[in-house]
Amino acid sequence: MEMGKSLLFLLLLISLSLDVIVSANFYNDVDITWGDGRGKILENGQQLQLTLDHTSGSGFQSKNEYLFAKIDMQIKLVPGNSAGTVTAYYLSSQGPKHDEIDYEFLGNLSGDPYIMHTNVFAQGLGNREQQFYLWFDPTLDFHTYSVLWTPNQITFSVDGIPVRVFQNRETELGKVDSNYHYPKSQAMRAIQAFGMQMIGRLEVG
Repeated sequence: MEMGKSLLFLLLLISLSLDVIVSANFYNDVDITWGDGRGKILENGQQLQLTLDHTSGSGFQSKNEYLFAKIDMQIKLVPGNSAGTVTAYYLSSQGPKHDEIDYEFLGNLSGDPYIMHTNVFAQGLGNREQQFYLWFDPTLDFHTYSVLWTPNQITFSVDGIPVRVFQNRETELGKVDSNYHYPKSQAMRAIQAFGMQMIGRLEVG
């Protein structure tokens, strides 16, 4: 698959602050998990750079797992012809019955608006996706995309404005319905993948 020249080499710079983890340093807090050298930790651990070229992207995940958390990522999406790319950050556990909470932004042809995808997996079951057209151009500036995961609900927000609330409805009517499984017992890692510009703040509670 060929990409436009604007996508031949994309840089992602990330600055991270972990409120509960004392170090707040990329060397201590994350592992670069793929990309064959396209991911680099810079500035004595204060920044992380990911690159995307015509061969591969790159990504990282947190060393620690969290059971309930708040994550804010300030993201500036790729402008122009970004068709064929995926920008994603999410929380995920492991295994066939994994839990996951995610944002995804699929690349598109020049001039087409980005669509923001949100999804929740619980015990391996997904199909809880909701899509949103943003009310601004996400390629012009950084905007904050947040997940607040509590025992009762998951709130997706953009620039502090809630756009989706996924409630824990497992015990409605005194029984558990598989359609309403809720991620509440599997700790998850914070993961980021592919090509975008972003700075992040992760609060864990």
